[in-house]
Amino acid sequence: MFFNKLNTPAAENRRHQTKSALFLILFILLFVIPLLSVSFSEDISAMLPSGENGNIKRDFALLQKAPLAGKILISISSNSLDEDKIGAVAQSMAAKMNTPLLEDSNSLETTPQQIMDYLLKQAPNLTTQNDLKKLQKLTGEAAIDRSLSDAKRRLMSPAGIGMRGIIAADPLNLRTIYLPKIASMQNLPRTKRIGNRYFVAGKNGLLLIAKTNVSMTDSKNGILLLERFKEIKKAALTENNLKQSDIYIEMLSGHCYTTANASVIKKDILTVSIISIGALILLFFFGFRSKGALSVFLAPGVAIMAGLGFCAFFYNDMSAIVIGFGAVLMGISIDFAVHTYFSLAENPEDKAAAMRKISKPVLFGAATSCASFAALYVSGIPGIKQLSIFSVAGIIAACAYALLFVPRFCNSFPEAGKSKSIFQINGNKKLILWSTGIIFAISIAGALSNNFDTELKNLGYISKELSHAEKHFQNNWSQMHAQSMLFATGKDMETALQTNEKAWADINKNLVNIKAVSIAETLPSLATIAENRNRWASFWDGRKEDTEQTVLESGKKLGFASGAFTPAMDLLAAPAPALSAEIYRTGPLSFIYDLLVPPSNDGQEKLVMTLLPDNKQVDGYYSAQKEMELGVRLVSQSRFKANLEQEMKLDIIKFISCSGIMVALLILGLFRNLRRAILALFPAIFGVTVTFGLLGVLQIPLNIFHIVALPLVIGLGADYGIFMVFQEIKTPSAWTIKAVKISGLTTLAGFGVLVFAKHPSLNSLGATVSIGITAALCCAIFILPQLLRLSEDKHA
Repeated sequence: MFFNKLNTPAAENRRHQTKSALFLILFILLFVIPLLSVSFSEDISAMLPSGENGNIKRDFALLQKAPLAGKILISISSNSLDEDKIGAVAQSMAAKMNTPLLEDSNSLETTPQQIMDYLLKQAPNLTTQNDLKKLQKLTGEAAIDRSLSDAKRRLMSPAGIGMRGIIAADPLNLRTIYLPKIASMQNLPRTKRIGNRYFVAGKNGLLLIAKTNVSMTDSKNGILLLERFKEIKKAALTENNLKQSDIYIEMLSGHCYTTANASVIKKDILTVSIISIGALILLFFFGFRSKGALSVFLAPGVAIMAGLGFCAFFYNDMSAIVIGFGAVLMGISIDFAVHTYFSLAENPEDKAAAMRKISKPVLFGAATSCASFAALYVSGIPGIKQLSIFSVAGIIAACAYALLFVPRFCNSFPEAGKSKSIFQINGNKKLILWSTGIIFAISIAGALSNNFDTELKNLGYISKELSHAEKHFQNNWSQMHAQSMLFATGKDMETALQTNEKAWADINKNLVNIKAVSIAETLPSLATIAENRNRWASFWDGRKEDTEQTVLESGKKLGFASGAFTPAMDLLAAPAPALSAEIYRTGPLSFIYDLLVPPSNDGQEKLVMTLLPDNKQVDGYYSAQKEMELGVRLVSQSRFKANLEQEMKLDIIKFISCSGIMVALLILGLFRNLRRAILALFPAIFGVTVTFGLLGVLQIPLNIFHIVALPLVIGLGADYGIFMVFQEIKTPSAWTIKAVKISGLTTLAGFGVLVFAKHPSLNSLGATVSIGITAALCCAIFILPQLLRLSEDKHA
């Protein structure tokens, strides 16, 4: 009924065009309204799979709680300067970091004396059953005599002046029991104290750790941060009479990556836009040459607005990354309008007949494309699910636009005679078929060598300067990153500390030689503190006076003043001080708390971290069963990457299987002929195989953006096959061939040009589209006609 109304006088046609334009505007506005209440997020976690029971998603969140996460690392090193000169430069830089933009976090007012006094004061809360045996030995007469004799010798040595406070506070040498409780800190990278600051010490260098109030995703203020760093660096060099060639000062933080990516994306957008617009203009003049074709180029805009609006009905928070790449993938939307336009061009005198001829392949082409993108919904990646909804809605809108609006808006077409002569197919059939077989075999072999790039930072752009800084940090400070984190969790801090104690006891029993760092021995749970207090009180009950008398007599023999040790002995019988997480993090050991207890908001689960080496022994020990038994979760870069790669492989298998089955069933339902269905699918199969094969041969690791581009290759490849096979004639219509060629070229011109982008994610998308669409297009135009002729040649 609709198509019969198309053959109307010119005046009525203009009225219909006006009504159609108004209806189209209302249609677009309908989808704009939901967008007004939607927020857009740039969080990369939206592009990560959740994993089994959400493990990958949770591990990624835990990785962000690593001790150095969010910090700014500044390496100061030299092959020619001595340690003192390097230390002076480090001090100069740290002193100048005095604004929220860049602050020194190496400042530490705590002294070794304060740490020891704190541990001795907290002895009632920290004394375990094993400690009692040591206490018994240290409080014997012979042990007290030895301790005080050793103390006397130390006081008489050149370093004795600095020992007076320590000996007066600890005549029984109890520090040999309680100082080892922070011994695990020795497994951290070596530090060096300069003035009131601690720096991580390395070979010929120091590491300064700074902080900032600038978010790592804030590219605008990130530039200011980098400029501030350069100012401080220049001032420190001037202050110490040094040139840049004398010393290496490198900075590494998330802000470096953010600013580098923001800069290159702006340049990429400009470059790619110029190339794309130029290519589309050339295609318009050489492929369309008619103002009536301008409406064809509205299709992607309609599709994108419909996709955005429909997606907004389901998600209040949409991923900006997904929307950006979804818009690129919607290059498929122009194809339906292109095929409709050229079908009308083939029969401009009878638009209704032209539409009846093209409507079925367009509808089935849209259905196969929808099936390809709908298959993405089986993905475990939240952002990919959004992409699936976005794309399916956009394709349906593009199909509706092609069938309902393009016929209304298009009234002028290129001349038929010239078009037919330009797109004539020639070629040696045997050569084409043999070449196809060879390319297909090589592609399959290459595809088997594909691997995955699970390094998330590689999804972004890394400049030469940033790459140089990475190599410098890898060579000088690799030990800072080679750690696993064992998280003990709990609904409150008490539960988390109890779990942490259990995990630490297990490490001491079963991973004896592993260099681990834990807070368990200096911050026990309240339940353990209560047991330790009772143990301490029972031990000193009736023993304190005898011990004090022994100390007094032994000290008198050695010449110590009579009241020299009275405050220390009184402390043994004093009421046990309070100890909790809040008290601990404001005391002399606050740096340990900040390192191993990640901050959490009210209502969130509490976390306590133990640091372990990132090696096979640790990874193998903490199996899923062991983690469940202890109530902990081991997270490391190596384990995260392995789990991510496995999940990505499963995602590809699920996606290709689901997509392939749905597209195959749709095409089989369209042709109801197995041979034709296989031939129609062949361009899609060929495009995907060549894409994986070429990436494998070139040893380009697959990332998430290669995967999300596959629906475009499958959908368009299937569309090309449908339009070519649908006619099933010895020589396909010149208009059909032209439509297939133009649709492929518009996709390459609009989105394949992303291969010229420097940004890795944009380049990955462009490479996938360029390889896959080119292969599918060549297959549809040159190979498929030869395959279509095979059966006819046999019957000839």
